[in-house]
Amino acid sequence: MALPTKCPLCNAGSSKQHVVTPHVYGRPKASGFAFYHCQSCNVYYQFPKLNYDEEKKFYTEEFEKFMETRAGKTGGWQKTQEHVKANESTRQRRMKYIAPFLRKEMNILEIGCSSGFMMYPLGENGHKCVGIEPSGVFSDFVKKNNIPVYNSIEQLKETSPDLKFDIILHFFVLEHIQNPILFFEKQLNLLKPNGKIIFEIPNVADPLYTIYDIPEFERFYWSRAHAWYFSQESLEYLLNKLNHPFEIKLDQRYDLSNHMIWARDGVPGGLGRFTGLLTKELENDYRKALIYIGKCDTLVGIISKGT
Repeated sequence: MALPTKCPLCNAGSSKQHVVTPHVYGRPKASGFAFYHCQSCNVYYQFPKLNYDEEKKFYTEEFEKFMETRAGKTGGWQKTQEHVKANESTRQRRMKYIAPFLRKEMNILEIGCSSGFMMYPLGENGHKCVGIEPSGVFSDFVKKNNIPVYNSIEQLKETSPDLKFDIILHFFVLEHIQNPILFFEKQLNLLKPNGKIIFEIPNVADPLYTIYDIPEFERFYWSRAHAWYFSQESLEYLLNKLNHPFEIKLDQRYDLSNHMIWARDGVPGGLGRFTGLLTKELENDYRKALIYIGKCDTLVGIISKGT
């Protein structure tokens, strides 16, 4: 099995690189792929990387089926209208930290817009929304809903070279990107002065992994689709390289009910299962406690371009 000679983020040498797990969800056993941890910058990464052809095929032809297998049919990954409905609570959660940056009639780009569920209400409120989505299933659906969609940043720039944005959004996209520095530099070039990049990624401090250590979750968590898993420390390391102001917020997507199902049954899908008995107050207190101790499942980054 090939071993990394250095960290792909901070270039620390091989002595700082250690195997986390050879179990990569979506990969056959003994495939030679594994996840590693860099003790220098605290990033986690998959090695070897997907090559260009593997990555293109996966995201254009296989991703929705992969996500349906992973998340279940209730997520609507192959039924676009169901995907919009299934993500309404997610949209509302995200708007709590997006809303303070909204002004009238802004240009907003979402990278990895999937079914477009984040953009439709923004468009209804007078914002000009544009999406980037490599999946034909999702992009065709979004275009039918009168939002321009491109398959890449490069195609967007070729088609509309003068178009600039006030806000660029992406949610659970960065962990899929092989070169995160280049990814952010492309976005900064698309921003207007004082523009913002707002994004979410998984937090490797997820409590199901770091607190409860549930074996079934460990087998599920480390995904073939992810090039990276960031901690707050490694995300700070990455964003410092951009030389633009930023802040990192902590959030918790999944509730106590979900964690109880993982502990009892070893499977995902328990969101809201026991909320009626536990009460929303207890669920909210649990969420706040995980954020307070830093053992939560989501990191939110906000980058400011400045003038």
